[in-house]
Amino acid sequence: MRIALIGYGQMGREVERAALEAGFQVGPIFTSRTNPEGRGLTAEALREVDVCVDFSTPQAVVTNIQRVAEARKPMVVGTTGWYDRWDDVRPVVERAEIGFVYGPNFCLGIHVLFRLVAYGARLFRHLSDFDPYVVEWHHRRKADHPSGTALRLGQILLEHLEQKTHLVTRLEGRIPPEGISVASVRAGAHPGTHLVGFDAPFETLEITHTVRHRRAFALGALAAARFVKDRRGIFSFEEVVEHFLQGGGI
Repeated sequence: MRIALIGYGQMGREVERAALEAGFQVGPIFTSRTNPEGRGLTAEALREVDVCVDFSTPQAVVTNIQRVAEARKPMVVGTTGWYDRWDDVRPVVERAEIGFVYGPNFCLGIHVLFRLVAYGARLFRHLSDFDPYVVEWHHRRKADHPSGTALRLGQILLEHLEQKTHLVTRLEGRIPPEGISVASVRAGAHPGTHLVGFDAPFETLEITHTVRHRRAFALGALAAARFVKDRRGIFSFEEVVEHFLQGGGI
């Protein structure tokens, strides 16, 4: 199986290392220099490629998706910070009839965290003294904040806690009782921690997922590439993980 890498920063390089160790073929590799405004992503350049894997930038990813769709190649998108353009992207992918996997986080463990948080929120639904919150910490070079994963965790809390109506991602005075605080830290080289807590006057419960190495994201992206290679349609990475949890092979 051959994958093309779109974006060759720290994550792109980690995907390359993991792919070669797992027996994938890798190439071509598209960088900001070789793929300005998506112009490197031609049908000819992608002719021998089975799946494209994008870890580029929020500014470049939508154009990359459009170009890969024109070439009719399956795609895995690990880039975040572009979901406000989803209404532009979906019809392009649907018309191309390609397989497409996207998600804010490609760690397999984080998707177990999503399920634990949903279960925890249901348990706390009638315990009004427990106030939920989300904290995430990433390296200072990460472009978007809060992370897409933190926002997804916040949305899960909103889905299960009727007394909460919105997320508060920027502090301006007191947080209203119906808001859920989502806090971001950008410092150092940390690949990622997400914490969900429920705080009451005399006790606190916290659930934490910590990435120790970027290889965790890379392995998830490669699992998604295997999944999407011979499929058509749009899949969140949550759906891919559900396939694995139900006994589908990775």
